[in-house]
Amino acid sequence: MSAITKDARIEFKTSSEIKELLQNAAHSLGMDLSSFLISVSTQRAKDIMHEEQLLTLSTKEWTHLEKALKNPKPATQALKDLLNMKGFDA
Repeated sequence: MSAITKDARIEFKTSSEIKELLQNAAHSLGMDLSSFLISVSTQRAKDIMHEEQLLTLSTKEWTHLEKALKNPKPATQALKDLLNMKGFDA
């Protein structure tokens, strides 16, 4: 496994109660506080970014989308002109 270069630093202040809570959670997992914070925050950040990329539709919206995809409207002249513009790779 390749070594990760640690070339950035993050610092923040918190209350002693929160720090103690975080330390206890880290120790319960056999981790030091820094490793715990990096692990938990990295996973949460990945979850957030994944959620940002998902499109969620209600049943009604999904039915409407399916109908539109199965019965597309004819392309307008404006759309045809746009698709024929130089530099547009369709």
